[in-house]
Amino acid sequence: MKKCDVLLTYAWVRSSYAALRSLNRLGLKVAVADTSRIGMGQWSRLSHFAGRYSYPTTQPELFTEDIGRLLSETGASFLLPGHDETEVLAAHRDLLPKNIVLPIASADKIAKANDKAIMAAHADRLGIPVPKVIVWNKLEDLEEISDLGNAPFVVKLRRGNGAKGVFYPETSDDVALLCAKLCKEYSLEIDRLPVVQEKVVGDGWGVSCLYWHGERIDSFTHQRLREKTATGGTSTLRVSRRNPVLEEYAHELLSDMKWHGLAMVEFKYNSATKEGWFIEVNPRLWGSLHLAIESGVDFPALLYTAAIYGPEAARKMIREQREGIIARWYLGDVIVAATEFAHLRPANAFKLLMPGGADTFDDWFWDDPSAFLGELASYLKTFAKHRSTNPAQDGMLG
Repeated sequence: MKKCDVLLTYAWVRSSYAALRSLNRLGLKVAVADTSRIGMGQWSRLSHFAGRYSYPTTQPELFTEDIGRLLSETGASFLLPGHDETEVLAAHRDLLPKNIVLPIASADKIAKANDKAIMAAHADRLGIPVPKVIVWNKLEDLEEISDLGNAPFVVKLRRGNGAKGVFYPETSDDVALLCAKLCKEYSLEIDRLPVVQEKVVGDGWGVSCLYWHGERIDSFTHQRLREKTATGGTSTLRVSRRNPVLEEYAHELLSDMKWHGLAMVEFKYNSATKEGWFIEVNPRLWGSLHLAIESGVDFPALLYTAAIYGPEAARKMIREQREGIIARWYLGDVIVAATEFAHLRPANAFKLLMPGGADTFDDWFWDDPSAFLGELASYLKTFAKHRSTNPAQDGMLG
């Protein structure tokens, strides 16, 4: 095996695959790793090595040992985590070889960013609008929300992603029942109680950023046009579009945190009233990463350049964001189409299955079709095991 430059984790998914393509264009040899041998990066012709590691959320020390072994095997000196293992690696950084470049924030900042309650309170302190939070310390406290009638509510576990751990009770009476169920199911203590908020009406937007020791290098904004679940979550269709209001909020938040590395700040935005609300932070690679790259903001390349050659070298690579670029996650639309068929809505399903409708795709590339097959195989394997295409892994929620 030829010496690799980069080790990329959570290889199965399209966000990591977007990073793989970006770093490959820089002329770098990229090794990938995951808990499985099935996935986009594992089956891609662009990967120079594919390895496996233990589950990071349930076996963090063993996972870190595996990463150290893979770094040694591949000779990679740059480590790019793709998902929740970002926080694990930050917490166990001292167990990794000293010469490894790991361009992420500190463990405490990542843990804070992953906590929806802490971040909502932080944004509120900065004057950034957030959906109204119902403060409670015991189930009896939730009885007072009945005074609000049957206004829509959102209940969130403090940790979760991709619409997992987010619930939409139909009435105020259902809120207490749901919170009691979640506290029991996840053995939640007083410091991990679910977040209860009023539901706001608006489209999903994201402001993605690269910061270097508290200084912003570049930023990108997109609007979600279609989501895999009707209540929100992972988008299957999105467009690059500026939004100065939300950009100001995101930059203020990350600057105040003195952020380091990549992060995407999610918002809801009501275009009729011009109001925006902070929702959460993803302190890692995000699902719409490919759209940013195709729109001229190549975050993986910028991150690598800043880490290896310095932030000023990265700033010289900055290009103005191209607006109006539409990216589509085709397999995501296929999954939604299957749901439409199951609900006897064939017209909607066939519409989702039609090709086209976008300038670029997250998961289909004529120069690397095996990556799409790896993605498809991964979802089929997951569905066969869990009867779900979006299951929550142990340790992911809570």
